[in-house]
Amino acid sequence: MTTVVLVHGAWHGGWCWEHLTPRLDRAGIAHVEVDLPFTGHLDDVGCVRDELDRIDGPKVLVGHSYGGLVISGAADGRDDITHLVYLCAFLFEEGNTVGDELSGAIPPPLIDAMEWLPDGRSGIIADKATAAFFAASPAELAEAAITRLRPMDAATTTHPCLAEPWRTIPTTYVVCEQDEAISAEAQHRMAARADRVVSLDTDHSPFVSAVDETADIIVDAASAG
Repeated sequence: MTTVVLVHGAWHGGWCWEHLTPRLDRAGIAHVEVDLPFTGHLDDVGCVRDELDRIDGPKVLVGHSYGGLVISGAADGRDDITHLVYLCAFLFEEGNTVGDELSGAIPPPLIDAMEWLPDGRSGIIADKATAAFFAASPAELAEAAITRLRPMDAATTTHPCLAEPWRTIPTTYVVCEQDEAISAEAQHRMAARADRVVSLDTDHSPFVSAVDETADIIVDAASAG
């Protein structure tokens, strides 16, 4: 049986998939939600690789936003990954950073929402998070999610991409056309590297705002494997 491994993005946690996983359950798709430690990019990649090692059989890796950078590193050199899904995510060439790939492509709502903490971590200002992440999401679900956002090592998202597994593993890129965290234009540029591109008319959090459509994409990837 193929297992879907869900990897969240910056400032989030494995909880962010909670509205989507019941759809995977109904489809009979096994799944695991990873909680990244946010203590550095290599730690995040190692966390996912450790989880993959614990799971028998083939896996599909799904990365949201910064999680795309993580799944690229985690999939490197493995023969048990049947599909990669980049969900409005960082799909970078090896060695490239956010500065290389997304210069000028971070919309103002996310820039305004980010804050730099004295301990070297970055966080999200709660009353600005909806505009950046949840503009097309149900208000009550957005409010609940915002209370669970957490700080992370500020350097984590600036680490160079470790590998290009998308060159050999079947890959789907999901563009979120109303995204105010990564511009849709930048997503389309990255998506050109994928085998399949799907566009959703939604915000940066399709696991909240477009649950059925997102689940269908993941189910298709798992079924293909």
